[in-house]
Amino acid sequence: MLGNVLFFGRKDCVYSKKVKSFLKKKRKNFYYLQSNFFGEKKNISKFNKINFDYIFCFRSYYILKKEFLKKCKKAAINFHPGTPKYRGIGCVNFALLNNEKYYGCTAHIINQKIDNGKILSVKKFKVRINDNVQSCLEKTYKLMFKQAKITINLLLKNENNLARLIQKNKRIKWSKKITTKKDLEKIYLIKKNISKKDFSKQIRATKTKLFKPYISLYGKKFILYD
Repeated sequence: MLGNVLFFGRKDCVYSKKVKSFLKKKRKNFYYLQSNFFGEKKNISKFNKINFDYIFCFRSYYILKKEFLKKCKKAAINFHPGTPKYRGIGCVNFALLNNEKYYGCTAHIINQKIDNGKILSVKKFKVRINDNVQSCLEKTYKLMFKQAKITINLLLKNENNLARLIQKNKRIKWSKKITTKKDLEKIYLIKKNISKKDFSKQIRATKTKLFKPYISLYGKKFILYD
């Protein structure tokens, strides 16, 4: 059975809230924090005197330090919105840019490196020709929620399932490449003399409601709208 459980989520994510509700129904000794921005540290210190069996992270902005992870007796688990081929920032953008036929999410143990811990499971969906950043993210988060429920239920049923999941997926390896914010910013710039095919591909991989690709001309940035 699970002892104390800590959940790190995200306030603006519907599926993060669903995972929180799911865990809350499962355990009375349940604690959680929902972040608002990347690297947030507010209120995390209130858990310094509590030990946890498990920590679960779902789209959280919190960065957990080594000292804090030591408080976890069994495992700290993250649900990553990307397959092991894509680590870091903007995973879905680069997957679309590379014309991936399948995309998905990865449940893994948290360690001190970015998207690097032992893999517990990988779930995938087929990327349709009319999919874009927004539709792929929606499919990813929905699949992540299912993945989170399955993983948590397995651990509730038998804590030995953690070792079984690690053993089952030990041959799946993370990519060596980690994409950064700088890498992501680069693909938003539409270069001169780009082919029609590459232009369409880059637009598909970058255009969202909040962010748009752009061209640079005479030192000025021109954002591309419909």
